[in-house]
Amino acid sequence: MLLIRHMDSLSQIVLGAAVGEVLLGKKLGNKAQLLGAIGGTLPDLDVLLNPLFSDEITKLQIHRGYSHALVIHLLLSFPLAKWCHAKWKDLLSFRRWYIFWASVLITHALLDCCTTYGTQLLLPFTDYLVGFNNISVVDPLWTIPFLLLMLVPLFLHRENPNRIRWAAAACSYAGLYMLLTFYHKYTVHSHFESQLKASNISYHTVKTTPTMFNNILWSGIAVSQDTLYFGEYSLLQKDPIVEWVAYPIHHELIENHPDQRIMKVLQWFGQGAYLATPYNDGIDFFTAKWGRSDFTQTEPHKAFVFHWRIEPCEDGWCADQIMPEWKKDDFNRAFGTLWSRILDKPKAVSQMQ
Repeated sequence: MLLIRHMDSLSQIVLGAAVGEVLLGKKLGNKAQLLGAIGGTLPDLDVLLNPLFSDEITKLQIHRGYSHALVIHLLLSFPLAKWCHAKWKDLLSFRRWYIFWASVLITHALLDCCTTYGTQLLLPFTDYLVGFNNISVVDPLWTIPFLLLMLVPLFLHRENPNRIRWAAAACSYAGLYMLLTFYHKYTVHSHFESQLKASNISYHTVKTTPTMFNNILWSGIAVSQDTLYFGEYSLLQKDPIVEWVAYPIHHELIENHPDQRIMKVLQWFGQGAYLATPYNDGIDFFTAKWGRSDFTQTEPHKAFVFHWRIEPCEDGWCADQIMPEWKKDDFNRAFGTLWSRILDKPKAVSQMQ
């Protein structure tokens, strides 16, 4: 989990640095990338608010909330531009500074919108989670080449014409790769729909999302009235067949739960792809919109690595996110399974009863 957070932050830092280089590099030199990197980090500082709240559900609502909203970015850019203009007013106009800060903040939010987590981009008008689901929150093939290309201008004088050329190459690579992810999504989404039809599975919604660390292996999630169907498809596999695994949603556990505030927030965050199972006096709630974490498993606790446990506590009901304590061998096995599944044709998995 720590690796995912660090790689996600690195992606935003590189994007912010690129915006700074393109807009201000000729005037500020390396300071442009530094300011851009800082700006690319600012929206994610909402995690600093976590200690102010004791319950995990409120923290879930706050992350990628107002700190990622377009309205807030447009407003916040005014004081940031005013401060920079006061410090470097001989170099750039207030208008240029405002365009810079608005661009850095907004591109951060738009990049987050491309992932599956969901971003409350349109607050305060709606808390709808915008998620295009076209790229993994960590995709090394997007981040690392983008980073390496953006390092080159740091070694060139700010007036060197090659500096902007390297920055343009970096942004072109990042943009073309992003377009490729949308094309992949269109391709696999159509394939999943055709495979659901071939399997005679009735559904009202189908979601597609890339698996972690790549854009080749995709998860398909079909939502019916009382069941979720999961399948995986690699763009490299020769056999087009998708093996679907069915998981009952158990709406009765969710709708009849005494604490509907918790349930409503988790349903909102799950965006239609969720399920529940009994656990002692409470329930385990699985936010399944990322697809299965382990493609070899059918039991929910093994197939979905992260889930929420809602249990009675002193204040009524408490929700805690359950995360595995993985060791080196666990990571090696997970990456090995992911890599082999990217390259190999799918293996048949028995459906849950």
